[in-house]
Amino acid sequence: TKVVISVQQLVQGDFAAAAVLISFGALLGKTGPLQLMFLTLFECVAYAVNLRLLDLLGVSDVGGSLGIHAFGCYFGLAASAILSPREVLAEQPDNASSYFSDLFAMIGSVFLWI
Repeated sequence: TKVVISVQQLVQGDFAAAAVLISFGALLGKTGPLQLMFLTLFECVAYAVNLRLLDLLGVSDVGGSLGIHAFGCYFGLAASAILSPREVLAEQPDNASSYFSDLFAMIGSVFLWI
């Protein structure tokens, strides 16, 4: 049997990689390389299932940017919440927001909306 790879499948693979990189933003510093590897494998499968589910529901997303960013964001937040025990979160002062982190988050959000 031959495996046929089209340009559309390569682009979908790039989109899945983008969702993984978005998730990494919430996970860096909390996980090690081996954990990131397993999360990447699991996230790629979950992303493909999510794409199929959106297709079955008839959701239209021009360019796929909403599905990529929303899936990557929520997957990263869920994985971060699961991998970080509640007791540790309360003890770490670095987990709280600061003036500059809030400022940069706001500036980044403004640039994404423009």
